[in-house]
Amino acid sequence: MKKIVFTLLVLITIFSCDQKVIQYPVSYSNDDFMQRSQERAKKIHQEELQWFDDYIKKNNQKFVKTSSGFWISNDGKRTESTANTGDYIEFEYQVSDLKDNIIYSFEDNKTQKVVIGKSDLTRGVNSALQLIPEGESAKLLLPSFLAYGGYGDQSKIAPDEPIIVDLKIKKIKKH
Repeated sequence: MKKIVFTLLVLITIFSCDQKVIQYPVSYSNDDFMQRSQERAKKIHQEELQWFDDYIKKNNQKFVKTSSGFWISNDGKRTESTANTGDYIEFEYQVSDLKDNIIYSFEDNKTQKVVIGKSDLTRGVNSALQLIPEGESAKLLLPSFLAYGGYGDQSKIAPDEPIIVDLKIKKIKKH
C-alpha cells in the first residue's frame, strides 16, 4: 500500500510540474519615466528660482548664491572661524514658508547640538552651518531639493516646497 501511495505522489508531482506557467515581469519604458521626471524637476526648479528672485527684490536684502545651490544672507564663504565636517556645533533655527509664515519657530526647534556631517539635517542646513561663524546668524533660501525634497517632512512641510531658514550659530567646538 505504501508503494502505491508513493508511486501516485511521484506521478502527480511529475505531471503537475510538466505544465509550468512562466510569468515574465511587466516592463515599462524607463526612458519615458526618466524624461517626465527630469521635465518635472526642471519646472519645479524654474519656479523656485523665480520665487527666490522675487523674494530678494521684495525684501531688499543682499543674498549670495552658494556653490551648493542655495542663497545665504552673509558672504557665503568659509573661514577659519566657521565649522568644518566633524566639528561640534550648537545652533538655533526657524523655518518659514514662501510667504514668511513661520512653520517651525526657534522655540519649536530649541537649541540643536550636532556634529557636522553626522546628523540628519537637510543638506542645505548642513552646508550652511559651515558658512556662518560663531555668534552670527544668516537667512537661507533653500530650494526644495536641499530642504525636504519630494517627500516633505511628513508633517508641516509639503513635498517639493522651498523654505526659508533663519539660522543662528551659538557655539562651535573644533575637533
